[in-house]
Amino acid sequence: MPNARLLLIDDHTLFRTGLRLVLADSPSVAHIIEAGSVMQAVQDHGGASVDIVLLDIQMPGLNGIEGVKVLRRHFPAARIVIVSGTSGLEVIPPEVRREIAGFLPKSAEAREIEDAIACCLTGGTHFSGESDAGVPPPSQYAASTLTPRQLEVLHQLTLGRSNKVIAYHMGLSENTVRVHVAAILDHLGVVSRLEAILEAQRRGLVQAAR
Repeated sequence: MPNARLLLIDDHTLFRTGLRLVLADSPSVAHIIEAGSVMQAVQDHGGASVDIVLLDIQMPGLNGIEGVKVLRRHFPAARIVIVSGTSGLEVIPPEVRREIAGFLPKSAEAREIEDAIACCLTGGTHFSGESDAGVPPPSQYAASTLTPRQLEVLHQLTLGRSNKVIAYHMGLSENTVRVHVAAILDHLGVVSRLEAILEAQRRGLVQAAR
């Protein structure tokens, strides 16, 4: 989703400033609005059109985990990604995991942050450190987690098309296609395009070539 609006909620001004610099040239994010707490976000920006929220865990007042349900009510269409400087993915309860699109440590490199945002904006998920938190590997996730757009990209893969050709046929950027392909591989629990096609055929997501 190009030209996305991002809401950044963190009580540390320095972190907000740094993230602004990281995302200054991001093709996915067109506008960033900020808040120092969940309540400030609701008071200052409630009702605004927001596509994705980056939410710190440890803040005064409502922390990030407690604030997810509040943000869901005020920004129902937004994808929420929790970020943390000290806690790991294991501190997020399963019921909260189902409400968010991702998790990032504040130590994440700029590339991972940009890729996570792009992935979540296109319907995917990004949970950094997931394999270390005792979460089932990607192959155990339901195939239904693939979005309609990802299924369309998957069909293009079965035709043997490159990212460049897929981008042309679908009217997308190559970077967006690359994010979709990565999400498909992740959801199917495979590491190559050929394995993705074979696994998709096994699950009945696409028809085998005749």
